[in-house]
Amino acid sequence: MKRKLTGMVVGSLSLASFALAQPAFMSPEYAKEFCELWNKTPTLTEGLANWAKHTKDGKEYRSIQFYRTDCGGKEKAIEVHIVNKDGKAICIYGGKAVDPKPDFLMYTTTDKWKELANGEFGFMGMGIMTKMSFEGSKVEAMRNMGPFKAFLLNLGKVPHTDACP
Repeated sequence: MKRKLTGMVVGSLSLASFALAQPAFMSPEYAKEFCELWNKTPTLTEGLANWAKHTKDGKEYRSIQFYRTDCGGKEKAIEVHIVNKDGKAICIYGGKAVDPKPDFLMYTTTDKWKELANGEFGFMGMGIMTKMSFEGSKVEAMRNMGPFKAFLLNLGKVPHTDACP
């Protein structure tokens, strides 16, 4: 009985440690893992290669910032930096938002992010913009709708907790 109880306690501690090891949804640690996932997603690396070439404001990268409105304001934003490397859109940075002029800024509630990450885009994907606030070129976003959807789906693929960062 004692051995079985010890095993249950150790198993419970292991599960608790695993849960604690997961980053909070849209925390800087989450952004780093999201960046790594980006580089393993052909729809993003290949589909946004041309987009990544067209940097602005003298920057050497494109940036996308995003945050959860129910966990603070823009001061809690995270971002990814994307460069065109060898003909692919490669994520070189994922972490705390540092770019004062991101190419895209997106924000909404945790519940709406979860809907988007689950593929609940609305009619022909056009409902995406009604579920979030979006700053940046909507024409550019619409032109890249396939990769944009892959970006949103990847949000749910990084293991995380729902705690606010």
